[in-house]
Amino acid sequence: MEKSKQVDKEVLIRLKKGDYAAFEELYWIYNRRLYNFVLSVLFDKSLAEDITQTCFLKIWENRATIDEEKGFSSYLHTIAKNLVYRETERELLKNRFLTVLREREQGTDNSTQETIDARLLEEHINELIEKLPPARKEVFIMSRLQGLTNKEIAEKLSISEKTVETQVYRSIQFLKKHFKDYFVLLALLYLATSL
Repeated sequence: MEKSKQVDKEVLIRLKKGDYAAFEELYWIYNRRLYNFVLSVLFDKSLAEDITQTCFLKIWENRATIDEEKGFSSYLHTIAKNLVYRETERELLKNRFLTVLREREQGTDNSTQETIDARLLEEHINELIEKLPPARKEVFIMSRLQGLTNKEIAEKLSISEKTVETQVYRSIQFLKKHFKDYFVLLALLYLATSL
């Protein structure tokens, strides 16, 4: 156990200096355990993958503030628990939002309101896509709006399939982050008017 802590400490010191190999080492040591933890709580493989990736992204982004004297495993699990908690809150809010919508729709025709809501949502998504860096935006549009495969995009743009995959992933993360704020705002507005 003591040896494991020492190895972690040395790796963490390298990580704090921006050593990507140290980051990869930590990733391969902790990735599976973290994924299994998140999966055991949320029972959703896709969501568990997303949250696991987000945890490691946060580790990389905040590497300079990591305390190598403290247990890295506990630190990583704290990040995961916070993300799981936020996801659970978001799901509860979404379910409450959908319940309110169902209650409102019973016996009423909301087709005009739905059309307006859909148009506003589409406008918001388009605004977010416009905020992507130009190269990322191009890849995302080709992938998600034009329906091209990663291989087709890679060939058209003379880049690797891995680069395409990374650009699409980062675009989706950006949209999820900003879309979540929009969704929460909409949900709060609906809940406020239903009380």
